[in-house]
Amino acid sequence: MGLFDEVNNAVVNQQQANDYNAAIQAAGISVPNLRVMGKDGSLTVVGTVPDAATAEKAVAALKALPGVTQVYNLMEMEDLTAKNIKMKIATQESNLNIRKGPGTNYDVVGKAAHGSAVQLIKRMYNNWYYIKTDSGTEGFCAASFLQQL
Repeated sequence: MGLFDEVNNAVVNQQQANDYNAAIQAAGISVPNLRVMGKDGSLTVVGTVPDAATAEKAVAALKALPGVTQVYNLMEMEDLTAKNIKMKIATQESNLNIRKGPGTNYDVVGKAAHGSAVQLIKRMYNNWYYIKTDSGTEGFCAASFLQQL
């Protein structure tokens, strides 16, 4: 089960969902497929946005809610699954770290061998991709470590 599946399956009570959506709308933006998983003041946010500025406004609106201490932004700009795009790992010589979130501050969940192929699943707002290896490992990597096959 990938991270996006985990967030999609998370149970959030209806009042929390309404509060999150109201905060986003009050900021003057719309994230039609917004999904939020929260625990102990920490929110993980998934949805599709048109650009980075919209993602940043959404995060700021959620951080302003009472009790929210941190927001992990996993918003995407494009779902690429149906396009079946394969890319080559273009590290210097080492394996590529695959991370739990779109940034180097997230834990490493796996590795992809230098020169191996991965499938692009989602294009994230911050020049990162959610990828899947041939062995089934899913996670995030920076676009700078990928090149066309």
